[in-house]
Amino acid sequence: MTSHWGLFASAILLLLFPADRLLSSMVELRSFDCFNSLDSSPRRRPWWWVPALWLDPLRGFAGTWLLVRSLDLDVRFWSQLSKGGYGVLLAVLGLGLVSQVFTRRGGAGVLLAPIGFAAGMVAALTPWSLGLPALIAAAVGLFGFRQFGAFFWCGALALPLLGVAVGVEIFWVVPAAVALALPGFAAWVSGSTLELPVRDNSGARLSV
Repeated sequence: MTSHWGLFASAILLLLFPADRLLSSMVELRSFDCFNSLDSSPRRRPWWWVPALWLDPLRGFAGTWLLVRSLDLDVRFWSQLSKGGYGVLLAVLGLGLVSQVFTRRGGAGVLLAPIGFAAGMVAALTPWSLGLPALIAAAVGLFGFRQFGAFFWCGALALPLLGVAVGVEIFWVVPAAVALALPGFAAWVSGSTLELPVRDNSGARLSV
């Protein structure tokens, strides 16, 4: 039991720690179409040199993996699943995603696009035969519609369809689809734009 509480506490820390707190003052937020104007000068670190971008998939995956095991939800059938634990799983994943999108940067009407974080969650919740093609569909939607919100909507729509095709239990499809849908839904409800943090190569420090 003690080990379960340790796993649960670690999962909570990884999933609920706000992404905005991991961003230094040397980053700025950009929409998809604004990437064309990024400074690519080799004299400075490249725009993608933002540690949070590479930590987020690991945080999302590790936090979700630890959460599932701390709640004894690593089962194959619905009849074996702890319904109370499943409710806690959905609640923590939802709170975790909400904590990732809010930011003090970019002014009003801007939310962080937790692409890596949500992708890590999906990878932890689904087998590769479902998670990989769903994330590919999300990426295709991103580049097709040229909006970060399209990544989440396209992935959330593709997951249930692919889940039926590969025979994954619906109780694992649901939290994975929610992980992809929630950031897009939050942006839609609030009328905000989803933007990605990139390194500011202008040399000017942004206020925290």
